Amino acid sequence: MTRVGRKPAVLLSAIALLALAIPAAADAKKKGEKPKITVMTRNVFLGADLSPALEADTLPEAIDASGVILNEVDSTRFQDRAVPLAREIKKSKADLVGLQEVALFQDQTPSDLGAPPTGIGDPATNVRYDFLALLRQELKDIGAKYRVVISQDEFEEELPADTDQNDATGGVAGADLDARLTMRDVILAKTGGKVKLGRTAGAHYTDMFLADVGGIDIPVERGWVSVEAKVGGGGGKGKNRAAAAKKGRPSKFRFVNTHLEAFGDPTIREAQAKELIAGPLTTNKQVVLVGDINSGLPDPHNVGNLPGQDPNDPLAFQALVGAGFKDNGAVQSCCYSDMFDETQVFDHTVDHVLTQPGLKSRKERVTGDEVSKRTPSDLWPSDHGGVVSRLTLKK
Repeated sequence: MTRVGRKPAVLLSAIALLALAIPAAADAKKKGEKPKITVMTRNVFLGADLSPALEADTLPEAIDASGVILNEVDSTRFQDRAVPLAREIKKSKADLVGLQEVALFQDQTPSDLGAPPTGIGDPATNVRYDFLALLRQELKDIGAKYRVVISQDEFEEELPADTDQNDATGGVAGADLDARLTMRDVILAKTGGKVKLGRTAGAHYTDMFLADVGGIDIPVERGWVSVEAKVGGGGGKGKNRAAAAKKGRPSKFRFVNTHLEAFGDPTIREAQAKELIAGPLTTNKQVVLVGDINSGLPDPHNVGNLPGQDPNDPLAFQALVGAGFKDNGAVQSCCYSDMFDETQVFDHTVDHVLTQPGLKSRKERVTGDEVSKRTPSDLWPSDHGGVVSRLTLKK
């Protein structure tokens, strides 16, 4: 007897089995994939160079310098720069962002000669610029859903400021008002993302630069902030526990953000790097360290070989590499000396993404270097660029 249609039936059965097998194979491959995260480090620039005040020999010189600094902050309009900065963060799709120099400026008119330790009056409380609030508003306006995980105050100081550089106006030494600066380090996280966050921590370094302002020693506090994080896996109780177990163990890591000292002897930031190594970087978890460490290798794209650079500038970076950290974002990201000059280019690296154990990375890139992204007021978003790195975590 001849069985008509036998071969087509067998063929159809084979095709059906193959169709079922393909998704299963794809699922198996997907389950075997290591989780990936995107991180970003972004120094947003406080808006002025503090050197004139930190190097003032007398209090009248410090008052003049404070006025120069405040005028520069006004001219480098963070309210404008927050717009491209927010767009950079949104475009990066970073799961976690480490921000440095997230300044808070407060003022008081008339001057009562500032607050201690350099002054004798009350602290200024009128908010002139809150960089974090301005950036968060811009992120909200463009639909970039990020939340503040942790914000830590670092260096804080208040000085009288002679903003019109005229000793005949204002108070003592021409002080027109008091200006208070609070520096902050911040971690942002994408809301609703795949990264689950836990405990946060932060501390100040014991090693720090002491600025002699008019004969008064001012400690320049720097520090670090961190958050415990995980990707994948699951939790759950009761009936949900079995389902969670099928997801496998999560990939855990610690995300650390820091800004090492920019002024004084380079051995200060080397000591701060060693405090990091002995502190939050010592863990059995994977570590992702981001930040402006003001240090790098002495090669063509890092700090250490530029005119006027101290040969000890690489020490902090070398301490971290010596402790087993891998550089996952070595791109030129520093620094514009003139925020208004569109011909400026980055020529060295101080902003880093570092990992331990060394993670695989791809798509490292720098942001903030496109002339088309400058503000309508002809400003770069920051004097630094941002560094974005896509990392593959270990299981």
